[in-house]
Amino acid sequence: MYRTKTCGELNIKNVREEVELAGWIQKIRNLGGMIFIDLRDEFGITQIVINDEKMQEEAKEYNTESCIHIKRKSCGKK
Repeated sequence: MYRTKTCGELNIKNVREEVELAGWIQKIRNLGGMIFIDLRDEFGITQIVINDEKMQEEAKEYNTESCIHIKRKSCGKK
């Protein structure tokens, strides 16, 4: 399986859970120290936050409508 959750399925119950998502980049916002990516699939949209410098360099090459797969722990306050 290439994903454990869909973008529309993630919620507060998934905080600190390792998840895999796959979808298309709808929007990219580079704020200098952080990059925000709106990842969408047929079920919804999830915001990805990239604050790791190495990952930010890689993300700078992404374009809207690019397909990506990400595996990370979800974050937020629980």
